[in-house]
Amino acid sequence: MFFKKKYIPKNIKSPNIHKNRDKIFNNNNPNLLFLLNKRFQWMEKYVLRKKNVFELGSGNGCLKKVLNYKNIKLTDIIKYSWIDKKVDMLKVNLGKKYHKKVDVFIINHSLHHCANPAIALEKMSKYLKKNGVILINEPETSFMLKLIQIVLDDEGWCLTDKVFQKKRNLFNAKDPWVSNTAIAQLLFQDETKFREFFPQYKIEKNNVSEFLIFLNSGGVNSDFFHIKLSNFFLNLVHCLDKILIFFFPTFFALNRSVILKKIKS
Repeated sequence: MFFKKKYIPKNIKSPNIHKNRDKIFNNNNPNLLFLLNKRFQWMEKYVLRKKNVFELGSGNGCLKKVLNYKNIKLTDIIKYSWIDKKVDMLKVNLGKKYHKKVDVFIINHSLHHCANPAIALEKMSKYLKKNGVILINEPETSFMLKLIQIVLDDEGWCLTDKVFQKKRNLFNAKDPWVSNTAIAQLLFQDETKFREFFPQYKIEKNNVSEFLIFLNSGGVNSDFFHIKLSNFFLNLVHCLDKILIFFFPTFFALNRSVILKKIKS
């Protein structure tokens, strides 16, 4: 079952965004804060002193827990009170004023909810300045992620989706919670293939990470049992993650981080 190329959950679950946001911003969970710091702190140098920075698919806005800069505009297809601008990732409808003027796009665990990621990446390139970047965190469909998805009957994956085609959507674009957690893997694992379809981008980072620091975080969009740890032990766990993922990336890794740099108009 874990080696199936496709898995569809029985029920598409809609997380309680307001509850999850309250947990992230108001609950003192050092494990979750450690996880979020690891996901976002590496982005800091790319957004500092930049004028136009947009996060697409911001959801609960957890990015601002770590990178709380005024220059970052949160966007989502649903206009929650903390969202600065309603934006459909499939259309990236920022308006003409941002054409070739965006410094940074950030996508955190939302690209796999986009029904046509190839169109989204193409539209982002039209708004990006030359040398502008897209900073991405996405699920990595390892053995362990598949096991988690099956046990929780949560999100699904499809390793046969044609993620580079633009004519047909991969799934229903009207439901924001339908997803394919293998999208980042399909797009970026073969860098040569990605460059064939997107010569305007250069992949500057393409790393996999996160195992125990995610499993013991208490959950970002869900609530899980966790054992609170001090910063010392969290760093030890993080080091153990690095070792496990270095030797067995396809078994343990739960997250992929990517930097795309626009090198051509």
